[in-house]
Amino acid sequence: MALILVLVACAEEPCGPGTVCTVVGTGLIGFTGEGRAAVESALYLPSALALDPDGRPCVVDYNNMRVRCLDAGRLVTVAGNGDHGFSVPGAPALESPIENPIDAVWSPEGRLTVLATHESRVFHLDDDGLVERIAGTGDEGYSGDGGPALDAIFNQPCGIAWASDGALWIADTLNEAVRRVDEDGVVSTVLAELPGVMRVRASTDGAVLVADAFGGRVLRLAPDGAVTVLAEGLDTPWSAREDGDGVLVSEAGGNRVVRVVNGAVEVLGGTGEGGFAGDGGPAMDALFHWPADALRLPNGAVLVADMQNARVRVIQAVEGE
Repeated sequence: MALILVLVACAEEPCGPGTVCTVVGTGLIGFTGEGRAAVESALYLPSALALDPDGRPCVVDYNNMRVRCLDAGRLVTVAGNGDHGFSVPGAPALESPIENPIDAVWSPEGRLTVLATHESRVFHLDDDGLVERIAGTGDEGYSGDGGPALDAIFNQPCGIAWASDGALWIADTLNEAVRRVDEDGVVSTVLAELPGVMRVRASTDGAVLVADAFGGRVLRLAPDGAVTVLAEGLDTPWSAREDGDGVLVSEAGGNRVVRVVNGAVEVLGGTGEGGFAGDGGPAMDALFHWPADALRLPNGAVLVADMQNARVRVIQAVEGE
């Protein structure tokens, strides 16, 4: 309940059940400073969402080179100094650049883990809040299977997930592969020849959900490589998460947020037309522009990284659902 009150307090418009409103961002791209009210804080291509261990909603601010979190209605940076440049191992999180962070997640141990797509590597914050590289050399290419993840080479990966068995999964996008780093730090390719693979999200039993953007599908990928198709016929799905008995999908090309259960698609927000409109009104009538990620909150609302609109918006749950 506290979380929904925080989000509504940030919104530019009243946001009742079944409606949509902006909770972060001005709609103008850029950076307007640190610690401002969330709706006064400009974003620059918000690409992913996560909840930190304290339950704070966080956004990966791709072109502002930062990971930022909502804290008492204000947006605060938790990683990145805003500069272009490779992250610096050993540097404090707020003093290191990040070269285009595109995804972030907290590990089971509570460590912020960041994927910097133009670094082609993954880092996390150690117990002292310092940058520690955990996968990728920083070169672009494809090598390293069977060896240490620190020596492996990726090619502009776009998604990461910590699975329930402690493995780190990486959507190695330009290599058209999904790769897995086991608990011993050894990397392997689990799925290959998948053009347009964008995101991986933790599933049950050590598996992950894979957003096959070009194929219009959501896949469930087990550690042994077994693949199950959970959804298909979608328009450029960029992110997919387990959502009860269904799958919550950011249908970026379709400018919608949908939920798929046994192949049936339920639209949660968006008309399908790209643009910006609808704050304060029904989510079904709202316009989104390339929703890059969606995240179900504990209160049932859905956060949306409305990437091209430079906003994070919330679709409030319908009462009784």
